[in-house]
Amino acid sequence: MPNKNLQIIQIVGYRHSGKTTLIKKLLLKITNEFSLRVATLKHHGHGGEPDIVQGTDSYEHLQAGAQISGVQGEDRLHLKITGFRNIQLEQIIALYERFPIDLLLIEGYKHAPYPKIVLLNNDADEELLDLDNIIAVGGWKRPALNNDRYPTFSIDQFSADNYFFKQIINDVQRRTTHE
Repeated sequence: MPNKNLQIIQIVGYRHSGKTTLIKKLLLKITNEFSLRVATLKHHGHGGEPDIVQGTDSYEHLQAGAQISGVQGEDRLHLKITGFRNIQLEQIIALYERFPIDLLLIEGYKHAPYPKIVLLNNDADEELLDLDNIIAVGGWKRPALNNDRYPTFSIDQFSADNYFFKQIINDVQRRTTHE
């Protein structure tokens, strides 16, 4: 049965803006201090395809024609999916909804309709502030925005004790325990 309580937060920005670094910091804080089960999804936006490790049985299965190859270990499941051109984000999220997770952190997919933390490298990146559903803005240095529409933060000085972060976690916890 799909998990309709799954909460989604996107981390968006251009290359080298700190998306992966911030997600790692969020994951460490969330998994160490809150009782939330978290998953991640990364959009491979640099062209080409993500790596699939050659020489493994799952690679051989894919080479032989399988579109989905899975490997289950004692406490880990790896899925590799190929041959699905133009698969939509909603279809991928529907797959994640099948698992018992509370929060999905998505790296990328800038134009998807979920709450977003936008990361800026420089003033030119401020065009990203035209995206919908922004909940906070950060960067390697704290962005100096000309408005007070969003909480801002520095990735290097990021603390999950930030007010906006506490609001996010409280909202996720409220929805997962009361819906």
